[in-house]
Amino acid sequence: MKSNGFGRFRQNIIVHVDRSHADEVTTKLEVLPFNEDGEPTQAYFAWSRLTKRPGNDEDVVWDLSVLLGYPGERFDWTVDWNLSKY
Repeated sequence: MKSNGFGRFRQNIIVHVDRSHADEVTTKLEVLPFNEDGEPTQAYFAWSRLTKRPGNDEDVVWDLSVLLGYPGERFDWTVDWNLSKY
C-alpha cells in the first residue's frame, strides 16, 4: 500500500457483484469493472480510498455500505480481502 505523502495510505479494494448490477455499481463507485467471471457471472471492481491507518477494514465496509447499501439490502456485494490491499 502506497502513501500519498501526506500521512495517508491508498487502499485498493476489490469488490464483486452480480453482473446484473454492474452498471449501478459503476455509477456509484465511479470505476468500470476490470473483469467478469464465474457462474453466475460476477463483475469485479477495483475501488480505491485513502486512510490514515493501514489495515482499516472496518471503514472500508462502512464506506461501501454508504455507497452501495448493505449487502442484501438492494443487491449482494462482497469484498475480496485476499486480492485487496488495505
